Amino acid sequence: MRAKWEELWEFLRGIPAGQCLRVALLIWVVYAGVIVTLVAVNPSGRSATLEYQRATDNWWAGKTLYRSRNGYLYLPQFAILYSPFELLPDRVGEPLWRLTCMASLAWALWAAASRLAPEKRNAVFLIATVLILPSTFASARNGQVNMPLAALFILTALVMARERWWLASVFLVLTLVLKPISLAPILLCGVLYPRLRLPLLVSLVVMAIAPLAHFNPQYAAGEYGAFVHNLGQAGNPKGQSWCDFAGMLRKFGVNLPAWLQLAIRAAAGLVTLGLCWKVRKGTDPLRAGFTFLFVAMIYLMLFNPRTETNSYVMLGAFVAIWAAVEGLVCRRLDIALWAGLLALLLGTENYGWPIFPLTNMWAKALATSALGVWLAMRILKTPPGRPVLMGEVPAGIAHGTM
Repeated sequence: MRAKWEELWEFLRGIPAGQCLRVALLIWVVYAGVIVTLVAVNPSGRSATLEYQRATDNWWAGKTLYRSRNGYLYLPQFAILYSPFELLPDRVGEPLWRLTCMASLAWALWAAASRLAPEKRNAVFLIATVLILPSTFASARNGQVNMPLAALFILTALVMARERWWLASVFLVLTLVLKPISLAPILLCGVLYPRLRLPLLVSLVVMAIAPLAHFNPQYAAGEYGAFVHNLGQAGNPKGQSWCDFAGMLRKFGVNLPAWLQLAIRAAAGLVTLGLCWKVRKGTDPLRAGFTFLFVAMIYLMLFNPRTETNSYVMLGAFVAIWAAVEGLVCRRLDIALWAGLLALLLGTENYGWPIFPLTNMWAKALATSALGVWLAMRILKTPPGRPVLMGEVPAGIAHGTM
């Protein structure tokens, strides 16, 4: 069996670069065409963007954005960001939003492949594309922000490695605009990258005051208070639709009290900080930055109380790139195969019956927990200065540019 996998990887490695790129682009074009057609035919069907549309309309009408703990859970800035798509007719604006989401992720995968494996970037881009698509289907169809979030976190890792702190701060601020849960990775980056702090602080201040340019500044300022109040309620969600560690335990009949959940999340945050601090000390800033945010994504999936099954595309993007580079560049087929299987597992909600009903609410969290334990052990065992992931690259592989 192993010999057959090795033959497959060697076959993939031998495909001409131009052909790999054409196939990868064809996959994205066909995929985008299908999604755009479905959305254009029925813009309001199976769509998460109805809340975005309503919030955008309310913002410019001076009405409150926040109506319930499960309604609009974003900053006012997202209503502003979404305005160009809402101004267009639904049959144009909604497909265009989906195209924006898909294009951002495709670009991030290409940029990562170009930086991490310049001599094999086309093949890495192709494999990463194939591995990530299953976990994107629901987000692409529904118009959720998970795909551009995944893209921004990947791009942040790449630009931090090149010490482009202002651009990194812009990317991080955009993640916060897209979803407030991004605050955890932002704080990690601010704590562990000292030269990022000033650009990040300035960018956050600019972002914070931008909504006050509203024709009614008093209304805009009041929405911040409503946001904080709504977020406090949303932080203690009800129901059984959450796919974090607590949701996984509930699926197995274990209901942890709220105080214990909070304690576990806090302890996990401290552990994540320690692991990221050790990763940050690596002498390869590119792989260190990638691994740093990889760890942050694991924390975000397991310990954000509002993690949904669709959210795992943020982790899946990192896993897909990791699998492709490990297999095609580092030639570690065992790691590449397990990582590839994990990437496919992170798309189980799109596989239908019986896979989704049998795995819903527990499989992704359990697999991510196992990944987190494995990665933590690898970080602790890796000698100082050596890359934790995608290290020991064969001679002749140099870093690319973004």
